[in-house]
Amino acid sequence: MMTSPTQPKNPRVLIIMLVSGILVLILTCVSIAISYFNTIQSVRLSIANQSMKAASTVADSLDVDAYQEFLRNPVKETPAYERIEQQLNQAREQFGLLYLYTIQVNEDRQSGRAMIVARPPNAQQNFDIGMPIVLSPEHIQMIYGGSSAYYSDIIRDPDYGVYMSAGAPLRDREGRIIGIIGVDTDVAIVEDIGNDVVRSSIPVFAVQGLFVVVLIFLVLCMERWYQRAIKAAVGETEETYQDELRSVICSMRSIRHDFVNHMQVLYGLIECGYYPKARDYVQSLLKETKLLDLTVRFANPALMVLLHTKWEQAKSKQIVMQFEECSDPIDNIPSTDLIKILSNLIDNAIEAAELADGEKRVSIYFCCDEEHIIFRVENTGPEISTEQRTRIFENGYTTKTEKKCGSRGTGLTIVDSVVHKYKGKIEVWSERGITRFTVRLPVK
Repeated sequence: MMTSPTQPKNPRVLIIMLVSGILVLILTCVSIAISYFNTIQSVRLSIANQSMKAASTVADSLDVDAYQEFLRNPVKETPAYERIEQQLNQAREQFGLLYLYTIQVNEDRQSGRAMIVARPPNAQQNFDIGMPIVLSPEHIQMIYGGSSAYYSDIIRDPDYGVYMSAGAPLRDREGRIIGIIGVDTDVAIVEDIGNDVVRSSIPVFAVQGLFVVVLIFLVLCMERWYQRAIKAAVGETEETYQDELRSVICSMRSIRHDFVNHMQVLYGLIECGYYPKARDYVQSLLKETKLLDLTVRFANPALMVLLHTKWEQAKSKQIVMQFEECSDPIDNIPSTDLIKILSNLIDNAIEAAELADGEKRVSIYFCCDEEHIIFRVENTGPEISTEQRTRIFENGYTTKTEKKCGSRGTGLTIVDSVVHKYKGKIEVWSERGITRFTVRLPVK
């Protein structure tokens, strides 16, 4: 016998896992990028603030008299130049700067020139007095517009490396701007810090991704458990209805058989001319019909069918079944659960009443009030001892000695589970040849 290749049981699960994995990867990459960008921005702003503070400190402490003397004769071989260069070198080493220099703004205020430059000892570049530098007109306008300092974006230069520029106004003793103190700070460390942040964040993002995967797995497990629970509940309900349907079919066959017999008897009495006896026979059938009509007076259709079926079963075993009417629809509880409770209690009552020595009777009563729905099933027959009452709701335990089928000991377990489902109570009373089960379910 050939079999088809195994197909995935649920392709939707694979799709969900694939989409979830892609989303986790995208979110992880976005999180890493955001962390990298935020770290770079934070470090850049920190370096910019330190650079502006260093430029302002140098501008406040610089010997402006010597600098003004240098401006009148801008050459290197003067005491004023050497004085300013010495101060700039000391400040450069103190603040850990790449370059520290003075700037002379051109008359058009669109550019500037470097006048005196303090550079690292290993620098290969030569800086002549008055050499042009990169200085944007916006920064010049900020200085002359009253700003205390400025800073630039990160600059990548093949000759000078990766750095940030900052500047502060240099004023004379009267407060007039005579130049700008410019600083260049090495920011190659910023990229190293960003890379370190990314590397240190990978374990965190891995844990987050693992958490998402575990969460998805738990959701899928819960969904599968829920589907199994629904399937089990549907299967149990279907089994209950199939049992009751078989009982209804048996009852219909019994009614049809009885109907044929009754018609034959009536036909024979009428054919033989025994009209009074035929009338008495019809009257006895009417009494039986009235007893049967009690089951039609219940408002719940499912209960009506159930009670009619059980009435036929009791009648076939010469058991009197009595009903106390209930006009309430009892729609607070699903019919499936009502049938689970009553069908099992009535079945047990019929089996017990069948063993009674004297009167064989089953009484059924249920009603509703403001707080509870009450079911009561009473029967004659053998009593249930105190010891048995403590165990009758255990799965597989039975008080019956005959084992007609393999499902003994499960009926009351089903009743007990439904009662607990609605947080109700079940009471058992058994004395003087009468046993009574009372179920109380709270009205939601």
